[in-house]
Amino acid sequence: MFIHSDKLTLGVDIGGSHVTAAWVNITRGSVLEDTLCTSPIDPGGSPREVVRGWAGTIRAALEKRPGCCPLGIGIAMPGPFDYDRGVSLIDGVHKFERLMGLDIRLALKDELETDLPFVFRNDAACFGVGESLTGKGAGFRRVIALTLGTGLGSAFVLDGQVCSEGPGVPTDGFLYAVPFRDGIAEDYVSSRWLVSAYAARTGRRVADVRELAALGDRDALEVFGDFGRQLAEVVAPWIRDFDADCLVIGGSIRKAAPLFLPSLEAGLHLPIHLSDQMERAALVGAAALLQQGRALTVAPWRKTLQPLLPFHANAPVSGAYDLYPFHHLEGGTIAGGFDSLAAWMASHRKVLVDGYAGQDWDVFKAHLGAAFRALGKKVAWYETRSFQKPEKDVLAMTAPFMGEPGSVWGRITHLALEDFYQMDILRKVRAEEEGYDLSVCLGIGAALVSWDAPVVYVDLPKNEIQYRMRAGSTVNLGLSTPGEYKRYYFVDWVVLNRHRARIKDRIAVVADGQWRDDITWTTGEAIRESLRQMTTTPLRVRPWFEAGAWGGQWLKAHVPELPQEEVNYAWSFELIVPENGLVFESAGYLLEIAFDWLMEQESASVLGRDAERFGTEFPIRFDFLDTFDGGNLSIQCHPSLSYIQEQFGERITQDETYYILDCTPDAGVYLGFQEDIDPGSFREVLETSNDTGTEVDIERYVQRHPAHRHDLFLIPNGTIHSSGKNNLVLEISATPYIYTFKMYDWLRLDLDGKPRPINIAHAFQNLHFERKGDKVRQELLSRPLVLEEREDYRLVHLPTHPDHFYDVHRLEFCKEITITTGNQCHVLMLVEGNALWVWTPMGEKKRFHFAETFVLPAAAGSYMLQAEGDAPIKVVKAFIK
Repeated sequence: MFIHSDKLTLGVDIGGSHVTAAWVNITRGSVLEDTLCTSPIDPGGSPREVVRGWAGTIRAALEKRPGCCPLGIGIAMPGPFDYDRGVSLIDGVHKFERLMGLDIRLALKDELETDLPFVFRNDAACFGVGESLTGKGAGFRRVIALTLGTGLGSAFVLDGQVCSEGPGVPTDGFLYAVPFRDGIAEDYVSSRWLVSAYAARTGRRVADVRELAALGDRDALEVFGDFGRQLAEVVAPWIRDFDADCLVIGGSIRKAAPLFLPSLEAGLHLPIHLSDQMERAALVGAAALLQQGRALTVAPWRKTLQPLLPFHANAPVSGAYDLYPFHHLEGGTIAGGFDSLAAWMASHRKVLVDGYAGQDWDVFKAHLGAAFRALGKKVAWYETRSFQKPEKDVLAMTAPFMGEPGSVWGRITHLALEDFYQMDILRKVRAEEEGYDLSVCLGIGAALVSWDAPVVYVDLPKNEIQYRMRAGSTVNLGLSTPGEYKRYYFVDWVVLNRHRARIKDRIAVVADGQWRDDITWTTGEAIRESLRQMTTTPLRVRPWFEAGAWGGQWLKAHVPELPQEEVNYAWSFELIVPENGLVFESAGYLLEIAFDWLMEQESASVLGRDAERFGTEFPIRFDFLDTFDGGNLSIQCHPSLSYIQEQFGERITQDETYYILDCTPDAGVYLGFQEDIDPGSFREVLETSNDTGTEVDIERYVQRHPAHRHDLFLIPNGTIHSSGKNNLVLEISATPYIYTFKMYDWLRLDLDGKPRPINIAHAFQNLHFERKGDKVRQELLSRPLVLEEREDYRLVHLPTHPDHFYDVHRLEFCKEITITTGNQCHVLMLVEGNALWVWTPMGEKKRFHFAETFVLPAAAGSYMLQAEGDAPIKVVKAFIK
């Protein structure tokens, strides 16, 4: 019988050719040397062989302490790896590639026949934590640890815990992929570079340059000197921005330190220490994960592979799709950090800190509090959540807008933010001035407090809210349980948008709260002025991307800044403005606000003559559906205008089109019914399939049309449709985007292993069964019409359906053209060609790449498009009829 130990855990270090395991005293941070077990591993072996080898070493170490049970097992694992789920993503490195996609956690548990908890972490991160706790980094607060070998491993450690983002920290703390010279850092700081650099100098390819250098080979010595200089060049800016106290170096190349350390030290100005613990540091770090908890396994506040917006503006990847487009801030400066915000707030006696959903106000207050203490200021704190109505009252109040239990949709609420608070009490809150330097009321709805005080508004992008929601770290308005998307969409976001629109002129400071431990901020007037300026210039929102059950590989291949470890990309939120943001830049800092701010302030200038019709709702949506090497979308339709208004409270409905940006020769689109469709039998087949899991021969009922580049398929509401496999679809659509009534989803599961909701009843209340046979080809396949043509220019009309309130033109040219907006908003995309330039009479000249969406507000008046280079280009333009 095992006796549980509250001091001991098992640390495991998995290397490319061996595995090491040992018991670790987590109180002392020391390896129990008599339990150390090491075994060789064949990285090219079968998954079972590799797992059995790992498990055998773990078992041998466990048996060194018979009768004792560790807290768990912490494993230092090389990447790429899904450390949260315990799934290997290793590919393309000639080691453990056969384990790609394997659930290592479950495999090890099965092999060991144990229910002990397993925690996985990047091996370099474990090394860094171990060195910080008991090694060469002990006694230093801010440590950068490097493992130098076949690759470049790195960890940024603050007070013994790994930082995966924040000032001075690269994405996920990984230096290997940081752009460097004509490649990435790992291309120049690895054993591969040493071998190739020596071969380039001498024409000889050797296995070990270090041995030659030790023998005095001049070329080998020069190569190591260059290696040290390159390493210094790679790490120096991160040492500066992270404010590192020391650098610790491990890995196989550490043994050659005397050969590169002099040139490295010449380029850096901080203590550099060489690890003498080898894998023992990784064992201690891996074991410490169980002691430090979830904060070291994954960030508890965010669940996604997508990186945060960079804190500082970086140069975009040259000639490629820009993942982080920004606009220069007009009339002000962006500042960074809680210290600077606290200094601004300290110049007032009272301040209201309001903000959007998803913000962790405890963390925000802790950072501000520390900054105020550094200033020697005493602060009286108030929090709006103290004055919320009881949760049972909030649940009862919001229930009419949440639909049936388990349903996908609710109904747009008419509630106001005041409805969530005990306003009679909230209005009585008074700023405490006696004995305090400053009074701060903080939280959602702070501007409702009856203080004559400036408002600081903390915004948060919708995609970041959803990442936090998936991690269970954020709650819905008025509740304490983890948030859900339906509640955000139909209640919270609606209520908070209305509140912000009402207080917009009172906002003195706008802060971006997406970095949990840092912020950027600027004045409200600077934001308002920048939004005014934005209406006369081309603008682009920040896009974001999501994986899905049918997702493909095109976006991953063509957007180089996207995380490549994601299983696929199904959607690109190119211009789905309810969930997009606008990014501003100033003084090297970035700050993002929701696109809603622009419409709340400048809808008339953005929409021109269509503003009265649509109000503050931007009417057109551009997004990508990627099915390259993926699957078919579900067989689906969208609601009629009357149905979406009556059932869900929307103003406009989800009319769509599919513009084929790219496809393979076998690609197709499902659209419209076969001539002999029988609604009753079709519904019976669908319901039987849903109940029993039987396949449906969809082409017996639904037409499939060949797809070609630049085709436009028309999908007015009520039309049965689906994109087939191997398309990159540009959806040019009305803005509503969540009202998809799925009838058949090919019997597949979603990425979370659960069936996606099927909505046959909703669909059959909206389907147009008269859209069948030849009528589909006549009415739903857009037939291009040339409206204007000359030697170097052609204007092509791609007619939409009468039910569509928007139309589509394609501009084909090779030099430059000028277009007038006609007091309307235009949405455009370069659909053929590498890049083009766009400028307006009152705005700046901007460059856009292939597949990037951009908007010309009505107030721009006119704009010029100029092809980059001599090759002809094609641009699609959508506008209101």
